Amino acid sequence: MDTSTANKERRYPRIKCSWPVVILTTRGALAAETSNITPHGAFIVCDKPLSSKTELRLFIMFPNRRYVEMLAEVIWSYPYGSDVDITPCGMGVRFTRITDTDRDFISSLSSGYLKSEYKKGTFID
Repeated sequence: MDTSTANKERRYPRIKCSWPVVILTTRGALAAETSNITPHGAFIVCDKPLSSKTELRLFIMFPNRRYVEMLAEVIWSYPYGSDVDITPCGMGVRFTRITDTDRDFISSLSSGYLKSEYKKGTFID
């Protein structure tokens, strides 16, 4: 998946991150993880990505903050994973309902606030 053109056209840079996500759908809850995020959407890594146009509720757990809850829509889904382009199974989501405060918080991440990544299974001070 070549994302170089899309990156040049983005209003906000993608912030690389690995934060836990809980996805609520009409079929139940899924545990997943972010790969990158912007104030308007995210790439979520999961074993069974949902179909495009699926509406869902997300809970993203940020370091030093409980969580951010938002509504989102799956824009694209990548169920195959690939060694060629190193894109894991997952889906791109667009945030459809998020508070201005939470959007500003996510936007502030590009300035370095909470930009660090944490290893799975470690405690955060």
